[in-house]
Amino acid sequence: MSAADEIRNFLASVLGAGWRIQFGRWMDGAKDARYAVLKPAGGLPAELVRRPLFTLILIGALGEEVSIASGAAEAVIEATRTSAGTLVLIQAGEPVSSFTDDGRPMFEIAISTITN
Repeated sequence: MSAADEIRNFLASVLGAGWRIQFGRWMDGAKDARYAVLKPAGGLPAELVRRPLFTLILIGALGEEVSIASGAAEAVIEATRTSAGTLVLIQAGEPVSSFTDDGRPMFEIAISTITN
């Protein structure tokens, strides 16, 4: 299983069923849906231990309170402090907030991992 697969599984357990997890790029669909987009961001050279980097973008539903997406970002950060799931290590940076063009709340989090 790849690091991306392991992170997707980790995120699915943290975020729950209310989030649509996508990989690589955001493909907008229903405006009333929440999206969690995991994008590869490179990493250090692959050696005995791999250190892939990712960006996680959480996009709230249209008309939804900002606190829902903000709470999800904090839940992801807190979960990385207590468990790495099947990864050797997962660390999340501080979330950066913004809004989509149509006003949906958006939080971007840098994620670094160590896997074997």
